[in-house]
Amino acid sequence: MVSFRRVLSNVFEMLLKFPLLLHALFPKPTSSKRQQQLRDDGLLKHGRTMEDFMHEVARLFEAPLHPSVLLAMSNQLQIQFRKRLQDCSTCMLPSYNHTLPSGNEKGAYLALDVGGSTLRVALVELCGRLSVGEPMRIKAVESWSIDGPIKALEGDAFFDWMAARIEEMLGQDKHMHVGDTPLPTGLAWSFPVEQTSIRSGMLLDMGKGFRAAHGVLGRDLGELVMDACRRRDLHVRIDAIINDSSATLLSRAYLDASTRLALVLGTGCNAAIHLPVTTLGPEKLGNRPSSWYEKATHVLVNTELSMFGKGIFPTTRWDDLLNDRNLLPDFQPFEQLISGRYLGEIVRLILVEAIQTAGLFGGEMPEGILEAYSLDTCTIGAIEA
Repeated sequence: MVSFRRVLSNVFEMLLKFPLLLHALFPKPTSSKRQQQLRDDGLLKHGRTMEDFMHEVARLFEAPLHPSVLLAMSNQLQIQFRKRLQDCSTCMLPSYNHTLPSGNEKGAYLALDVGGSTLRVALVELCGRLSVGEPMRIKAVESWSIDGPIKALEGDAFFDWMAARIEEMLGQDKHMHVGDTPLPTGLAWSFPVEQTSIRSGMLLDMGKGFRAAHGVLGRDLGELVMDACRRRDLHVRIDAIINDSSATLLSRAYLDASTRLALVLGTGCNAAIHLPVTTLGPEKLGNRPSSWYEKATHVLVNTELSMFGKGIFPTTRWDDLLNDRNLLPDFQPFEQLISGRYLGEIVRLILVEAIQTAGLFGGEMPEGILEAYSLDTCTIGAIEA
């Protein structure tokens, strides 16, 4: 939180020193008539100095950093973790993977990675941990931005878009998908899914502004992807579905046998962990074959870490405003506090209030800054850098 305060201070300082940067970010200026309307509506009401405003921002963000407060939050989170390992259907989701890679696996595979802002398609060759040279080689990879119009695609339309990108990537090198045997494919899915086997799982609400689950909620994710691929005659076969955090753990475990936990920090946030089966409630594991229980001592768990922390982590009025305006309020409380999807929006909300109440930029309100999510986290990162 101290780091965030420093970033915010740097943003204010940079924009004040270089006003042209503000115009580059929000090129459409507010007319004098619009400025007067904002004042008439009470949206511009300078009643304090910027120094007073920054002191308040610092107080709100730094107050929870007292060791006793942090310890209390840690204890509450542990209670929440243990409870949701027993009976929650949307987080602490066990996969069907009960072993980690040996490091001896070999072969060529198609890897699909659907993230919060990017789709990546790669051809990966596994050569073995003891091989000469790189044990894991990416032979080809392409990525596409998942922007607003793509996030708005519903049901089959989103999966058809995915299949078109897979075809585009494979089409660059015909040998990638020629032969009698379908190309084995793994899908890393950055959203909740209730797994029913290692290669299948029921689609759950996605968050992050995605509408792909609309109309197909509860359907098998593997079949949704395969149906879209069949419509384009793609010679691929979904062999595994896994959360992106679990994929991160497995890919690292292929190289380092001591790996037991992985953390994803990007557009969203999540973590995967390799836990003893006994830490999960029986109903969490569902109706699995007896052969699975005979072999499994541990299981790879997708924590869906973004969903934790409601009522535990302190929030500011800007966090609360962001949450109230979210398509799914309270769905991912932790993610809304720390992830790339939301940090730029929190800074924008603070900037707007600083303009309205403390006279930042002389109280002149750039028209574009009033638009939700118009200030991207990448922009804030570039200013800080």
